[in-house]
Amino acid sequence: MSDVDTTGFASTAPGIGDAGRPSRGAFTRRSIRIVLATAVVGAVLGILWALLAPVEHVAAVGDGRAIVLTGESDHRFDALALFLCVTAAAGVLTTVAVWARVAERGPRLVLDIVVASALASAAAIGAGLAVGAVRYPSADGALRGDVVALAPGVSTWLALLAQPLAAAVTLVLVTALSPSDDLGRDESPGE
Repeated sequence: MSDVDTTGFASTAPGIGDAGRPSRGAFTRRSIRIVLATAVVGAVLGILWALLAPVEHVAAVGDGRAIVLTGESDHRFDALALFLCVTAAAGVLTTVAVWARVAERGPRLVLDIVVASALASAAAIGAGLAVGAVRYPSADGALRGDVVALAPGVSTWLALLAQPLAAAVTLVLVTALSPSDDLGRDESPGE
């Protein structure tokens, strides 16, 4: 047995017990805010990507078919690489922003950030492809010999993983680099 009096520890120590802990509704509202804000950032970055990504020029040969001009097939890779860089950077920056803003850190925050990043990446692809489809016509109605610029695209759906992966790695780094045992909960501003 110990002679140490432990009465009152749950109510006086910050973050221990139910006294200083946010309610379940507060966690849910925080999760929704994180997902919505990150999805909006993803959609804006998708539109930006669609405006900046290089197009692929093809020559129409009739019947809705086209051939890729010499050197233009590289632009498919360029568009994908630009998308991966933009979304990975967004994963890092949104994770750091959320980490700096949220005081209650733990597994729920990790799940919120990774899920929000995956949804933001999907929003970026959706918005980017939609803007590209509006901005650039298809080669279907082109006459034989016409050179048509095709909208930039994402050649693999694995591109969806760049932002959540960057967010997860960033979370590991900021957690590992946190100087305090409670991950700096007392030092960050309130929600």
